[in-house]
This record gives sequence, structure tokens and C-alpha cells, in this order.
Amino acid sequence: MDIDQIKENKLKTILRFSIPSIIAMLLETVITITDGYFTGNYVGEDALAAINLGLPILYFYLGVGLCIGVGGTVICGRLLGAKDERKASEVFSQTIVTAAVICILVSLVISGLFTPILKVLRADGNLSAYFTGYYRIMLFNYPLMVIGTIFGMFIRVDGKPQVCMLVSIISCILNAILDDILVGRLAMGVQGSAIASLIVQVIAVIVQFIYFIRLSVGIRFRHYRFDRAVNKETIFNGSSEFIGEMASAISMFAFNYVLMKYVGAEGVAAFTILGFTVYGYSMIAIGFGQGLTTLVSVCWGAKEQKTAMQLRILTNKILFGIGALFAVCFFVLGRSYAGMFGCSSSVADMVSAGFRFYAVTFLIMGYDVINSMYFTSCGDALSSALISSLRGMILLLAFTFIFPAIWGMTGVWMAAPATEALTAIVSAWLITKQKKMMESR
Repeated sequence: MDIDQIKENKLKTILRFSIPSIIAMLLETVITITDGYFTGNYVGEDALAAINLGLPILYFYLGVGLCIGVGGTVICGRLLGAKDERKASEVFSQTIVTAAVICILVSLVISGLFTPILKVLRADGNLSAYFTGYYRIMLFNYPLMVIGTIFGMFIRVDGKPQVCMLVSIISCILNAILDDILVGRLAMGVQGSAIASLIVQVIAVIVQFIYFIRLSVGIRFRHYRFDRAVNKETIFNGSSEFIGEMASAISMFAFNYVLMKYVGAEGVAAFTILGFTVYGYSMIAIGFGQGLTTLVSVCWGAKEQKTAMQLRILTNKILFGIGALFAVCFFVLGRSYAGMFGCSSSVADMVSAGFRFYAVTFLIMGYDVINSMYFTSCGDALSSALISSLRGMILLLAFTFIFPAIWGMTGVWMAAPATEALTAIVSAWLITKQKKMMESR
């Protein structure tokens, strides 16, 4: 990546690195929605609710992947900006091995925690059976998902974001085909959906692995001597992403607990259906963030902090426009969207009501996500962690327990918009603080 080209063509560069990432992330969302479509229509609302009960497990793995992946790619981007490709490849190799070891250990631990999790959530009968059948298989899938995610991050740092997009297109098409066969035609239920995801992930990781041993120009697998300092810096750089995803896991666990307490399985199903859309928008925001992270880390390595800040401002403006489009569309079409999943009329009504509140979330969420990832790229992990902690755990947990106790299901929908709005105020203050520090130097 040439710094002069970045400075002269900021919008073009952002779109070049972000659009393939966004398409890749959106296709991941399509995979999730496809799974939800087949599960809802061929298995039932209880199956959808059971899968949602286990989403904190997914968020934990995503936290590990983002922590190690973002932390590693930030270091790698700076090294590439400083023209040290050999060290960048060593960091890449160590990052992949570290992630694989951690994820395998996590799967072994979580496999023994299913019964306590279900007891805490008061899930029994069909919910328990669906949960166990699905997540026993997904514990094999999630480590591969983490490795594939980190591969994708390094492919973008290597300057080939379109490769990630192609892998995602293949994965999306193959997942839909396998869901149709295993869930729709062979009636394998939630196990069929999990097996389809596992097959797709295996193929995606193999394709990305081939890229790094044959096609990569700047980064490749290289023999390395384990460097504790690299791991320490990697985890520090990516700590805010881990905090954010862990906060999401804890908050999702809290949401499920509150929903089961005040509303029941129908409330969990409604939250799941609306959650697909929120997840989709967050994937767009993260896609922009991943594109921005790559560029900002290179800019900071080249001592171009002012350019990095200009890239952040431009990205925030783009996401605000996209958020406004989401807000309008789902405010109007929320109930029709809910009907796609074969849910009851009462669940569809809950989803429609939820979108009226989440319109605010779509307008603000992108600002908070981008600013958190921007601070990570700058090496300011504390500011990034503060934003992630506020929006993912501290404020969200407080509102999740307080609002539903007062307003029931309406309170559930109000928690996220209130959280994002207050976090945005803190985020804006941190940006202003950094700008003043840069001007005083």
C-alpha cells in the first residue's frame, strides 16, 4: 500500500479495502439468516430460540478471534508500513498458531459446561435437546471459524481484500445448498444446519491456507521463534475487541435470561429474528472497521496520523448514511421481514415493535464501532476498551435488567438504543481529546 495513494484517494481507498470486507461480512450474515430461515420453517420457533440461547458461545469465540486477529494485523500493518516483510510474516505465523491452540482448549472446556448453562437459563425439554444437538457440532466449527476470520484479516493487510470476498461468496452459496439438502430435504434438524456450517468452514479455511502458501506477496508462513513480547502486544492491541465481544456474550446471556423470565420462548424467538438484522448492520460496520484498521495501522507506521483521522471521519459519514437507510427500511417493513421465518403472529408483532426502537441503534452503532476500532489501530487500546465496555457490557447490562423490569418486552427493545446513544457521547469526547493532543505536539 502506497501512502501517497491513500492520501490522494481517501474515499476510493476506503471503499477498495472496505467493500470486499463488507461483502464478506454480509455474506456471513446471509449464511446466518439462511440457517435461521431453514431452522424456523423446517424445525420451529423452539429451535430458533435454542440456537439464540447459545449465541454467547459464538461471541466468546469471536472475541478470541478478533482479539488475536486485530492485534496481530495491527502489528503486521505497522511492520509492512515500515517495509519489514520478514518480521510481518513471523508475526502472522505466530498469530495463527496462538489462535488455534487457544480455540481448541476453549472447545474442550465449553463441552463440559452445557448442563450448567441450560440450568441457569431454565431451558429444558425441546430447548435443551436442540441446544445440545446444535452446539456439540458447532464446537468443532468455531475454532475453524476463528482461523478463517484471522486468515481473512491478514489477506486484507496483504492488499488482497477481494480474495476474502470470493471465499465468502463460495461459502454462502455452498451453505444454502447444504442447508436445503440437510435441513430441508433430509430433515436432519438443527444438527443438519450445524453440519452444513462445519463443511463450509473446512472448505473456506483450506482455500485461505492455499493463498498463504502459494499466492501471498508480502505475508507468508515462516518459521519463527516464539516471541512473548509479540503475543503480549497482540493481546493488548486486540483487548478492546475481546472486551467488546465478551461484553456481547455476557449481555446476550443476560438478554436471554430476562426474556425467558418476563416473556418466554416467544420473546427469545422475536429477539433472534430482529437480531439477524442488527447483526447484519454490525457486520457492515465491522467490515468498514476492518478496512479502516488496515489503512490506519499503515498510516501510523508511516507517521501519517492526520491522514488516519481523516479516513475515520469519512468512514463515519458513510456509515451514518447506511444506518439511516436501515432504520427507514425496517421501520416500515419490520413485520413483513418477520414473516419470512415462519413465526406466529404474536412473534411478528414483537419484531415489528422492536424495529421502531432499533431505528435509533442503526443511526448510532456505526459511529461507536468505527471509533473503537480506530483507537485500536492507533495503539490506544484503553480508549477502545472503554468504548467497547460501555456499549457492550456496563451500560447495556444495566439497561437490560432495569428496563424490562419496568416496561417488559418494550424495555428489552429500549436497552440497546439507550446504550449506543450514551456511548456515542463518551466516544466523541475521546476523539476530541485525541485531536487536541495531536494539535499540541
